[in-house]
Amino acid sequence: MSKSAILLALASLAVIAPASAQEDTAHHRAVYAKINAAEKSLEKVSGKTRFDDTSFDLTGWLDSGKPAKIVAKSPDGATTEFYLENGAPLFVFNAYRRAGEDGKAGQAIEERLYFKDGEIFKWLTTEKPAPVFHAEDYAATGELLANQCKAFGAALTKKSDAKPVATGTTLEGTFTGIEQGDYAHWNIRTKDGKERSFFILKPDNTVEKALDDPKKFVGKSCRITWKKSTEEIPEAGGKMEIEQILSVEWLDAK
Repeated sequence: MSKSAILLALASLAVIAPASAQEDTAHHRAVYAKINAAEKSLEKVSGKTRFDDTSFDLTGWLDSGKPAKIVAKSPDGATTEFYLENGAPLFVFNAYRRAGEDGKAGQAIEERLYFKDGEIFKWLTTEKPAPVFHAEDYAATGELLANQCKAFGAALTKKSDAKPVATGTTLEGTFTGIEQGDYAHWNIRTKDGKERSFFILKPDNTVEKALDDPKKFVGKSCRITWKKSTEEIPEAGGKMEIEQILSVEWLDAK
């Protein structure tokens, strides 16, 4: 084979190799582009939830009431974008900083994770030096992201900003804090000076928002919706009648 023919063959391989390397993510890139192009036509919602003791600010784009894209931001500035297909993550983009020395900002890192059949099959990172990911890393990270995606999606589809719709009794007073024990209790002082305490079992997101940082709400006036119910309380030896909070509306101007 002539020298020119060899060079031509090598050049052809150089073009084919990158194209082949992207074939496995072609569908992912198409779905990513489609979702971002349709953002303006999708229902945009926001919310906040806790996952593994960390509070996340959420923004979601819903297609027919189901999340198509979720952006989650944590207090340390890290951002995770989920692009969903059939209710599960298809592509995930992470952006965060490694902790630096002496309190300085560390390396900025971006990650791109591609899923197939519920598992990560491709993991790209800008971290230097490049880490070596093992099978257990893929499995653990895939499970974590799938669980986060499910929890964040559930939080965004709860209509978190809606006014209380639960059937119950209303009570106005001053919020005095959260009491922690076997169960958390919402404490309130009524206008006639009485102290009341309500189980926190299955409230809506108006209550959950206050649980993220209850101290900043102490002393504020509120109207709660509550009800009496019979619940299984193992610590009390079985079923017992309790008073539980369902929702809260803050009356003070913020």
